[in-house]
Amino acid sequence: MTAPPGQASLADLIVRMDERGSLATIRGRLDAGDDPLQLIGECRLGMERVGALYEQGAYFISALIMAGEIFREAAEILIPHLEAAPPRPKGAGKIVIATVKGDIHDIGKNIVITLLDTHGFAVVDLGVDVAAARIAEAVLGERPDLLGLSCLLTTGFESMAETIALVREQTLGWPRRLPIVIGGAPVDQNVCDQVGADGWSDNAATGIDIVRGLLR
Repeated sequence: MTAPPGQASLADLIVRMDERGSLATIRGRLDAGDDPLQLIGECRLGMERVGALYEQGAYFISALIMAGEIFREAAEILIPHLEAAPPRPKGAGKIVIATVKGDIHDIGKNIVITLLDTHGFAVVDLGVDVAAARIAEAVLGERPDLLGLSCLLTTGFESMAETIALVREQTLGWPRRLPIVIGGAPVDQNVCDQVGADGWSDNAATGIDIVRGLLR
């Protein structure tokens, strides 16, 4: 379901910094049976537009902060609806996941963790602003089937590259190459190639498909 003619879309409401309207729209559409993943995608679109306006100089840092707060509140409403999905038996694999050094954003990561859990994955969450050495240490200790790295800021790309290089070095003798997936709004195939990852996603839903594909 999208906004009726004449009414602002969810993404538009976030761009306008309309906190009350955004949250009311989310609750109303959930009550109407809309898919929470679809709503998360629309919120993400609004966040991307705010980021673009900031880069163009039309918005200031306060707008980024306000949009981030609306997204956080939206996630608090939406994540329980994702968790309410029928549980699947564990055994799909183990994944270590972290937001890289220099980035403290965790909303997208937490949504991905919820979806991974519902698909039967065991997830080891290292948190945010995690140094390369700490991630490599966890990989060696946990022996996961896949490593997931997240960032929302382009400044996190260097940390991603450093982390992946260290993990590759320390897992060189493993029987199977450890798949590494990166995620976040600013990532794309060029970033994936640049940092040496095996896959990338800029939204949670497709991220699950990429993870499952790499573990086949």
